[in-house]
Amino acid sequence: MMVQPKKFTHFIFDLDGTLIDTEQSVLATWQTTLRQFVPHKQFSLEELRVVLGITTKEALKKLGVDVGESFEDQWNVHYQKVAHTICFFPGVEDMLQALKQRGYTLGIVSSRSRQEYRDYFQGFGLDSLCSAVVLKEDTQKHKPDAQPLLKYLELAKADANQCIYIGDMTTDLECAKNAGLSSGLVTWDRPNVKNSLADFIFTSPSDILNI
Repeated sequence: MMVQPKKFTHFIFDLDGTLIDTEQSVLATWQTTLRQFVPHKQFSLEELRVVLGITTKEALKKLGVDVGESFEDQWNVHYQKVAHTICFFPGVEDMLQALKQRGYTLGIVSSRSRQEYRDYFQGFGLDSLCSAVVLKEDTQKHKPDAQPLLKYLELAKADANQCIYIGDMTTDLECAKNAGLSSGLVTWDRPNVKNSLADFIFTSPSDILNI
C-alpha cells in the first residue's frame, strides 16, 4: 500500500544560519570574547564552529573553558559592534511571505535568549509572520532535547504530524526527531553539509515552497 505524504500546516524554523546569516558575526564575537577571558588559548574560527546552534552554557562546555558569570554580558557587548552585518539569506524573506500568503502557520524555535532576540532580530518582522517564537528562557532543556519543539506545539496548539522543523545544524534535526516532527536541513549556507537524519534537504529557500 502506498504511504501518503504528510500534509504540513506548520513550518517551524531555526533562526541563526537558517533564516538569518549570522555565522561570521557570531564566530568573530566568540573569538574576541574568549581572547578576553582565556588569553592563553587561541581559538580558530573553525574550532569555534561547535558553538553554533546551542546555548552559551553548552558551548562553553564543549570548548572546555572555565569563565566567570560576566562572559555572556561581555559577549553581547562585543556582538553589538558587529550585529549590523546580519541579514536575511537571499530568498528567505520572499519564501516566508509566500508560505504565509498560502495560509501556512509559521514559527521560530531558537537557542537565542529573549534579550538577544529583541536586540538583534526584532527588526526583521518575524513576530508579524509567526504564530509562536520559542527562545532559550521558554524551556529548561534545549536542543537537541525535544522540549523547545514540544513547547511550540503547546503554544501553537499544533499536531506534530503536521509540523516540519527546518534548521542548519544536527542539533535541529535531532530536536525534531526527539519531538516526533519531520525535519528539513538547509544547505544554502554550507552546501557540503550532509545529514542522514533529515527528511528533506533544501538547497535554496524556494525549495521549501515545493513540498
